[in-house]
Amino acid sequence: MFASIPSPGSSQFEIGPLTFHYYALCIIVGVIVAVNLGKKRYVARGGAPTLVGDIAIVAVPAGIIGGRIYHVITSPELYFGAKGDPLSALYIWKGGMGIWGAISLGFLAAYIAYSRSKSTRGIPFATFADAIGPGILLAQAI
Repeated sequence: MFASIPSPGSSQFEIGPLTFHYYALCIIVGVIVAVNLGKKRYVARGGAPTLVGDIAIVAVPAGIIGGRIYHVITSPELYFGAKGDPLSALYIWKGGMGIWGAISLGFLAAYIAYSRSKSTRGIPFATFADAIGPGILLAQAI
């Protein structure tokens, strides 16, 4: 292939007793970028500076759970087939996420948290979603 990027030889590194996975670090960096860009865009639309971070505290874990649920549903043979282990469906640290599940459940959690927040300043959720959208796209690219 003319335009291919080779995969790294390792997917993790260790510092003392701690093991860091590149995939997890990319997710963390993506979340930080998305929150900071979303905050900047939301504040420019008159929103409260802390609200994007507050919503992220709820939406990010929901997104991770949604991504895992989507993966398990779309790969049932890994967990419920003849050689599957149903308990391993809970082992999120072993990999397996689906972006569509992450976006769906994360969006739902963000909507619920935003609707219940007293810090919205009367700004509609659509404006909030418009403000955070580019950051989420950038996070996915990371």
